Amino acid sequence: MITNERQYRITKAQLLKLKQAIDSFDMKKVEAQTRSQVLAKAELEALESQYQDLFDEIQEYEALKSGTVSILKAKSLHELPELLIKARIAKGLSQHELADNLGVKEQQIQRYEAEKYASASLRRLAEIAAALDLKISEIAEFEGVSAIRKQGKAVDIIWEEFPVDEMYKRHWFEGFQGSLEDARANAEALVRGFIDRAGMKPAAVLYRKHIRAGLVPDPYALLSWQCRVRIVAMKYPLANKYRSSQIDSAWLEQLAQISRHKDGPTIAKDHLEKAGIHFVLEPHLTHTHLDGAAILLPDGSPLVVLTLRYDRSDNFWFVLFHEVIHVIKHLKKAQVDGFFDDLDAEADAIEQEADQIAGDLLLPPNVWETALARYVRTAESVNDLAKQLRINPAIIAGRIRKEANNYAILADLVGSGGVRRLFPEVNFGQ
Repeated sequence: MITNERQYRITKAQLLKLKQAIDSFDMKKVEAQTRSQVLAKAELEALESQYQDLFDEIQEYEALKSGTVSILKAKSLHELPELLIKARIAKGLSQHELADNLGVKEQQIQRYEAEKYASASLRRLAEIAAALDLKISEIAEFEGVSAIRKQGKAVDIIWEEFPVDEMYKRHWFEGFQGSLEDARANAEALVRGFIDRAGMKPAAVLYRKHIRAGLVPDPYALLSWQCRVRIVAMKYPLANKYRSSQIDSAWLEQLAQISRHKDGPTIAKDHLEKAGIHFVLEPHLTHTHLDGAAILLPDGSPLVVLTLRYDRSDNFWFVLFHEVIHVIKHLKKAQVDGFFDDLDAEADAIEQEADQIAGDLLLPPNVWETALARYVRTAESVNDLAKQLRINPAIIAGRIRKEANNYAILADLVGSGGVRRLFPEVNFGQ
């Protein structure tokens, strides 16, 4: 969101650059560079998506500045911080002028708005609302979550059906000091608090998921896991904002080549976070059968989650690329909270596309079609191709095993047991 004139000028300049990049985009040239028509098209779509995002931000700021917006509404308290910013702009007040009205420094208002008022007290929020003549309803309606929709019908939530035992053992109930028996006895209160910290409502989100699964996942377990990864991600704000135009073929190629390093997975985490993509490792819960997920957080930033259900290097890199493709191509367009993937399960059209592009990024089709390793399937040929492409040989070995449907071959090259140890802070239940 644009909050001041300086950001407005910068955004307009970025919009112009994007327009020039789109107008001069040479599909054939990019296709030759990426060695894939699909990837070239994805790169153009990323530029167009970024252009539309910036265009919408400019339109919104200009509408607020023009004074044509006279009524602003928030559906919940979560929307209040953004409403305060919009109200200031609509009243024609600069950050400096609002600061003067409140008797604080301009930098304080700048900091509040940059962090969406996360550090502001309730008293301060009320003061700012009053300074902006913003009317807040005197009636607060508590909307209790009382139902989960299952097979199209609303049924009462059975709070004990949430995986309280697993959640307790993983220390998900922050601040709770009781025993497991105490947790079971207070399941509703604990789970309500847990869901609230994630900023979610169970009944509202069950249909906003795209789930790839062989067995129907337990909805209570899946929702609990989704809340957990959101809480973890939101604890650590990223320095950079996600821009889809940043994720181009060069960025993706660099990510693939990071795999050749012994600590590649930890470097990959940094690579994603520098691009504004949250990265979380969280083992799946019983009856969810997840390999990974791509989730949209409340602030609009993407989150990639891996469970490391299989502790192998080939699995890590394929799942990572699969979820990154969801971020690039599907997450926003599908109007869902997230994609939740069991990659052993049958794939629909969207999942097939993510599988295809992920595979092509890791092993370019024009190389793979004639690669000696694909046909002779020896450790030497795999290592030679890995050096040529500057990637981890586990990626090649994993592809060979899948295509051959023979998971006994090249077992020494897939990096078994080599990923989880790189993340000692994660409890994998070992």
